[in-house]
Amino acid sequence: MLSKRNLGNVIRWPLGLLAVMYLVFIIDYYLTGGLLSAYYGLHTRELAGLPGIITAPFLHGGWGHLLSNTIPFVSLTGLLVFFYPRLWPRVLASLWLGTGVLVWVLGRHVTHIGASGVVYALAAFLAFSGIFRRDFRAIVVSLLVLFYYGGMIVGILPGEEGVSWESHLLGLVMGVLGAYAYRGEREEHEVIAQRKKEEKERQKRRKEPFLNTDAFDKTKEERQNEAFWQKLKELSERERLQR
Repeated sequence: MLSKRNLGNVIRWPLGLLAVMYLVFIIDYYLTGGLLSAYYGLHTRELAGLPGIITAPFLHGGWGHLLSNTIPFVSLTGLLVFFYPRLWPRVLASLWLGTGVLVWVLGRHVTHIGASGVVYALAAFLAFSGIFRRDFRAIVVSLLVLFYYGGMIVGILPGEEGVSWESHLLGLVMGVLGAYAYRGEREEHEVIAQRKKEEKERQKRRKEPFLNTDAFDKTKEERQNEAFWQKLKELSERERLQR
């Protein structure tokens, strides 16, 4: 059941993070001339680039770059918060940091900026979580994400200049790993469903007798038959002796 608190999180967090992205972009683009991106972007395999693991998704190279990430980021983050109200803070933090770490270790020796890596991680998590969890709601979300964002797969291919395809690819990898890692973490509706299933099984075991229901009836009937034939035998023997 959707609580007021969760509904607030669905609206507050995606839009709040997006507002930070827009604010940082405006400051960087119009006031610093790109210095924030230069200093706080993700510089691979450099100690100076470690802060970029956290800050790079807030930085963008232009309006087109930012706008292309806006709708996917808000919608996918909203889906994560809505369908995983207990897990989403850990999942989002894991995907955000994990994608940054992978890019820092494995990416090309350039400055990586933009939220697209996190977007790919979110899409992959939501798409694969239903497969690993085998939960009806998670499967519905998986199909929804695959339908609307399946075309994003082409973004993992190298070739387009100025695009961090490593962020896309490694974000996708991180999303799959996250979906597998959190497959055993249950949401409230899954816990309730499991409890109901276990209760039904217990009730079924209590209702099922150890022996067949007619086992004792048969035994009683057999005893009555034996007594009848024994009495008949005794009468026949007595009658024979009287003769």
